[in-house]
Amino acid sequence: MSGRKVTPYFPPKPESKGKKWIAAYCRVSTDMDEQLHSLEAQTAFYTKSLTEDENNEYAGIYADEGISGTKAKNRPQFQKLIEDCRNGLIDGIVTKSVSRFGRNTVDTLVYTRELRALGIDVYFEKENIHSCNPEGELLLTLMAAFAESESVSMSDNIKWGKRRRYEQGLVESLALPNIYGYCKKDGELAINEQEAIVVRRIFREYLGGSGYERIAAGLNADNIPTRRGNDIWYSKTVQNIVLNEKYMGDVIFQKTFNLDGISKKHIQNRGQLPQYIVEDCIPAIVDRAMWQMVQLEVKQRQDRQQIVPKPGYPFKGRIVCGTCGRSVIQQSNRGTGGAFNIIWRCSSHISRCKTDTDNCTVDSRVPYGRPEQVFTQAWNLMVSKKPLYQATLKRTSTLNDDALVRYRADEMSRLLDEVGRMPEFDFVFSLKVLDHMELQPNGKLTAVFSAGVRITL
Repeated sequence: MSGRKVTPYFPPKPESKGKKWIAAYCRVSTDMDEQLHSLEAQTAFYTKSLTEDENNEYAGIYADEGISGTKAKNRPQFQKLIEDCRNGLIDGIVTKSVSRFGRNTVDTLVYTRELRALGIDVYFEKENIHSCNPEGELLLTLMAAFAESESVSMSDNIKWGKRRRYEQGLVESLALPNIYGYCKKDGELAINEQEAIVVRRIFREYLGGSGYERIAAGLNADNIPTRRGNDIWYSKTVQNIVLNEKYMGDVIFQKTFNLDGISKKHIQNRGQLPQYIVEDCIPAIVDRAMWQMVQLEVKQRQDRQQIVPKPGYPFKGRIVCGTCGRSVIQQSNRGTGGAFNIIWRCSSHISRCKTDTDNCTVDSRVPYGRPEQVFTQAWNLMVSKKPLYQATLKRTSTLNDDALVRYRADEMSRLLDEVGRMPEFDFVFSLKVLDHMELQPNGKLTAVFSAGVRITL
């Protein structure tokens, strides 16, 4: 060996920053009274212990109330805590246990590693683990995995309990008072009469020909508040009400289910699990016949893949070719003098719409504005011969097998009395009574009314 002299050297220790700023993180997963009491107890304990600690400074309490620990991104106070750590406002964190910090192994390890890189220690009191200690990573991995497994197990137990209640038809297991139109009165489920008026209006207007968007727009125009207290109704909200079986007094259990205990993702039950139907178990807001007729109307619109007409385009998607059954659409042609003419024509004769299966043999056309005239004239014809048409409608409402057609016949008979002659085309009224129009080979239009009456002009 060489005769080199080796002298030990100890670099100076960095100067202490003084007192450290310590924060506490608390969480409970539900807003039940006993859990809220636990949160209050945690908050009070850490507030007292940290403010009385002479060796450290109190950086505050971060507490999430009624939030599951399986997803860190869904915990606002936890996210604020991490952000404050990144901004250098906190030097250390104390929490009751690993499960309070998080029940997702990946999230727990990702955040504790990031904090350790920032020089911030997380102390888990129950397990007596410091995340910055050499052995802390291994212990924390084990404890976090255990907390995640415990969460999955609890989720499975809850799901098992719910499914047993579903099998028994226990409607008390559902949050029914949270549904628009219902409330709790003297501890029992009851109808909220103010909201029930709106629900009945929605069903009535849908059956009257209006679509989800139009109904929502009407509710917004009338400043009718939603359950959340604002005045904004969306078409999806209206659709959910129209399709909800609870409004006729029935309950279908397990329409959706939790995919797993960690992601908490709800998915539509499309046969993966059994569903349970309990009839007449809650107060009905609309009668069963009305609800069933609305569902028939929903199916008819879906089967037709109906394009929703609008005031500026009142017959869009409402005229079909009487020869081949394809849609009749508008086409613009440059006429004499360079002016544009708009006509209605079978789409199979329009080059941009042609398909290999088209076999329409007659190229009939009608001028723009003619459908509005035909509808108005057809309605006025029925009014002028009201006794004859009302007799026909009465037979339909008595003998027809289709409940929806019977309802339409009664409605049309009533409207013949109430509305009378129309001086001009009324778009909204056409939605109530007209099913569609057919373009005939001779260029005439047939108005086909919802009750089955057909008039060709």
